[in-house]
Amino acid sequence: MNSLTSRQRKVAYAIAIVVLLVPIIWLGAPVSEDVEPGTQKEVSGGTLARMRVDQELGEATLGNIDPSSTAMNLVLLGLRGPAASLLHQNAIKYQERKNWGKLKSAVESIILLQPHYVEVWKFQGWNLAFNVSREWDRVTDRFYWVKEGMKFLIKGTGANQTATILFHNVGDFIGRKFGNSDEKKFFRRYFVQDPDSRFEGGADPEINGEGKDNYQVAFDWFIQANERDELYPVRGMTHVLFRKSPAQALFDYANATTEEGLFEASGKAWADAHEQWTQVFGNEIFRGLNAVTYKLNCTEEELKALAEENGVTLAVQRQIWAQNVNMVNYRFWENRAACERDPETVATRKAIFHGRQAYANGEISDSEDKNGQLQISPAQKLFEEGIAGMARLFENYPDLEIHDENRLTALLAVKYWAEIHKHNAKVPPDNHPLAEFAAHPDVLPLQSEVDLMFQRETY
Repeated sequence: MNSLTSRQRKVAYAIAIVVLLVPIIWLGAPVSEDVEPGTQKEVSGGTLARMRVDQELGEATLGNIDPSSTAMNLVLLGLRGPAASLLHQNAIKYQERKNWGKLKSAVESIILLQPHYVEVWKFQGWNLAFNVSREWDRVTDRFYWVKEGMKFLIKGTGANQTATILFHNVGDFIGRKFGNSDEKKFFRRYFVQDPDSRFEGGADPEINGEGKDNYQVAFDWFIQANERDELYPVRGMTHVLFRKSPAQALFDYANATTEEGLFEASGKAWADAHEQWTQVFGNEIFRGLNAVTYKLNCTEEELKALAEENGVTLAVQRQIWAQNVNMVNYRFWENRAACERDPETVATRKAIFHGRQAYANGEISDSEDKNGQLQISPAQKLFEEGIAGMARLFENYPDLEIHDENRLTALLAVKYWAEIHKHNAKVPPDNHPLAEFAAHPDVLPLQSEVDLMFQRETY
C-alpha cells in the first residue's frame, strides 16, 4: 500500500468502503411490511431487522413510540445512561425539597430517555402514588398525586405493550391505593366523583373512563394483564398467584359493598366473584413442581385423569394440587363467596349494619306502647336479629367461624347488644345464640380489639 500514490490509496479506500457497505445494508436494512388485500402479510428488509420482528424485539413491538424520546436518544448517543442517572438523582433531590413541579418534569424527562425500561415506570408510578401523595395534608391534594401515579403507570403500559407486569401493577395500584388506604372513604368516592371541577362531578376519564367502582376498574386491568400473560408470560411472580388477581378484585368489590351497606348490590357482587373464582380461575390449567399440570377446581376423577396425563402417581398429583389450593386459600374464598351470596347472610349483615346506625342515631332506649307494654329499642331488635343470623352462619359454614373478620363482626354485635342492655338498666341474658361462641377461649383474646372498635365507633 505504501508504494501506491495518494490518489490510488483514496480509490482503494473508496472501493473498500463500498464493498463493506454491501453486507451492512444486507444485514441492517430497515424492515418493511407489504400487505396487499386478500394476501398474507410479507415482511422484507435486512436480516437483523427481520429477526427483531420475528423475536418481537423491535421498538415498535414493545409499544407506542414517542418521537421526542427517539430524538433525545439520537442527540445523547452513548450518554443516555449517565443522563438518566443524573435525572434520577435530580428527581430525588426535588422530592426531598418538595419541588413538585420540577419533580414531575424530571420524571417526564427520564421516560423520554428510557421509555422501555419497565423498572422506571414501576418505581416512579409507585413513588408518586404512595410517597409523594402522603406529603400533602388535604385529601384532595393526596388524591391528585395518587392519580398522577396511576396516569404515569397507564402511560407506561402504552409504551410497553409486552410488559405484562405493568398492566398488573395498574390494577393492583387502583385496587389497593384507592380501596385500602387510610383515605379510602374519600378516595373511593372521588374515583367516581372527582373533586376537580373540570370533570363536573364525574370521574377523571384518564383513569376511569366509564365511571366504575375502583375495584371494577382494577378487575378490567387484571383481565388485560392475564390476556397479555398468554402472549408475554410474566416473570418474577408465582403464576397461580398472578392469575388469581381478577377474581380477587371482585372479592374486594363485593366486600366493599357489604361494608358500605350496599346490600342491594352485595349479593350479586359475591355471586359474580364466586363464579370468577370457581368457574374461570379454578378451571385454569397451571404448571406446578416438576412441570406437573393441575387445576384448582378439581374432582377426584379429574385428579386421576391429570395424574395419568402427567405420568405421575395419584399421590404426587394430589400433593401438588393440595399445595397450590392451600397457597391461594382456594377453599376459604370459595366457601366465603358461597356464604356471602346467601340471602340469609346478606340479611344478617344488613341487620348488624343498620343496628350500628341505629345506635349512632340514639335509637337505643326501650319504650312503652299505647297499651303500656314495654318495647325494646330498634337498635336492640336489629342486633338480636344479627346475632341470631351470625349463629346460623357459623352453623351452616363452620369453616368460616375461624376467620377473624367474622369473629370480630359477631363479637362486636354482642358488644353493642350488651351495651344497649346496660343503657336500659337491664342485665344481658346469658343464653343468647352466640353465648357459647363468645365464651370460647379461642376468641377471648379478640375482646380487647372489639372494645377498641366499639369505642372508635361510639365516642
